[in-house]
Amino acid sequence: MYIIMIGGGSTAVALAKHLLSENHEVVIIEKDETRAKELAETLDALIVHGDGSDPAILKDAGIDNADAVVVLTRDDNTNLAICQILKKFNIKRIVARVNDPSKRDLYISLGTTAAISPIAAVVSYFKNAITQGTSKSIFSLGKGDAEIIEAELTNPELDGRKIKDIELPKGALIAAISRDGELIIASPNEIVRKGDILLLVTKTEVSRDAITVLKE
Repeated sequence: MYIIMIGGGSTAVALAKHLLSENHEVVIIEKDETRAKELAETLDALIVHGDGSDPAILKDAGIDNADAVVVLTRDDNTNLAICQILKKFNIKRIVARVNDPSKRDLYISLGTTAAISPIAAVVSYFKNAITQGTSKSIFSLGKGDAEIIEAELTNPELDGRKIKDIELPKGALIAAISRDGELIIASPNEIVRKGDILLLVTKTEVSRDAITVLKE
């Protein structure tokens, strides 16, 4: 793939190294001249010095041939403006960094393929490390008021019960089941077994109660 990154910070560098190791073509657009020179000296990628919101700079970076564009500046207003400009080009995938999780919906409204919040991801990782249970938060949704959780069913009373008969708190539902390496899309009549790994979509405020039901 031909991938353009806008913003040459530490996230861009780590991602570029990974993509280059898989033989993808990577171009990084960096506004700061000194930083652009540093990137050119350390990465086996094309580095373009310029403003990623400038269509002429995007053209220089090969935007017409890009399979994907990753917008990684630390300013949401800049990122949103760039996403708006990218809509004028025929880009298959636009992935943007969300610095303020409350602005994620703005990115989605612009048609970005994915809007990723490092803050939300870090919160999930820390939460998992703190709780150290057999459940873990995989992804935070919206403004952090909902999340996707992976939890093991250990409650023996629920073994062999249909999903529709499990009394989860309002605002929580079972979306999928992982059993013996097989992924099962959940339906009301699907039967769960002790030891199943359940994928829950739940409001954050009831997530603990939902997990308690599965583990009692």
